[in-house]
Amino acid sequence: MQEYKFLRRIILILILVVLNAQAQNHPVYNLYNSNQISEIEKLLNNGQISEEDWRQFAEILFIEDLDSALKQYISLYGKTTDNQLKKLILDRISQYYYAKGLYESAERILDDEQFRARLFSMNIEKIYFGVQLGAFSSQENASSAMDKYSKNISDMTIIKKSSGGKLLFVVVAGKLDSKQKAEQYKTSISEKFGYKGIVIQY
Repeated sequence: MQEYKFLRRIILILILVVLNAQAQNHPVYNLYNSNQISEIEKLLNNGQISEEDWRQFAEILFIEDLDSALKQYISLYGKTTDNQLKKLILDRISQYYYAKGLYESAERILDDEQFRARLFSMNIEKIYFGVQLGAFSSQENASSAMDKYSKNISDMTIIKKSSGGKLLFVVVAGKLDSKQKAEQYKTSISEKFGYKGIVIQY
């Protein structure tokens, strides 16, 4: 009988903790996470979002030009100190990259702080594409591989990338301004030199 009372008390405490956590969430945060975007629009139109950063986030939600929205999200991410809001902004930016077919970048925006910081600090136009020819756990191995590839390819670089909590040194060929050009480049170096690779954004 005492065990039953103890268990009931623990369940009650857990329910109170969950309810308290939800109560501390911003209303826009809760609505966004339950996919009630039309309710956010109502709050916005009725002037019920008083905090400037949250109001700006809600306004950007309804911008149809995705490139413009992306730039505004990145700007807002840089200025806000609200961690809940930062989480939502990252989700929106990741969705943008996913919609563009840049699945790796979409994942890295959520998980790789270094990549995110570099991406957000540059203009969208300065994002490059290249062909990943190898990924190594040490700088030395990456440098050796780059030396080998450099005999045939002049435009080579090594970038750092986090994958599954591990730091990798990635050998990349090319610095192109579109995914399509990088795909063509990948085909070209495969046909000429037999190098297999994948197109990445960096």
